[in-house]
Amino acid sequence: MMMRRWIPLWTIPLLIAMATGTVWLRLSIVGTTYAIDQADRKIRALRQERQQMELRVTGLRSPRRLELLAKSRFGLSQAKSEQLIHMGGRARPEAPAKPARKGGKRER
Repeated sequence: MMMRRWIPLWTIPLLIAMATGTVWLRLSIVGTTYAIDQADRKIRALRQERQQMELRVTGLRSPRRLELLAKSRFGLSQAKSEQLIHMGGRARPEAPAKPARKGGKRER
């Protein structure tokens, strides 16, 4: 006679719970991976946009462009030598030194 082994009944719910947990964990990993991929794409797009903006700012600040803009839009021209004002070495005169007090007493 062949003996049949019985599987305890508590193992079936345990296997179902483990399978459900495994599926949930895998779905969570897939969702997190997708979110990371989306964030990486966004970072790359923003870096590219930043580079384009830096190039645009560099172009807008170029001396050649500013000179053309000054001439065409504002009617400015190169300054003539008689229009230049040369400042001295100092921006403002120094204040005169205070005279020393007689008697050696200090102020409080």
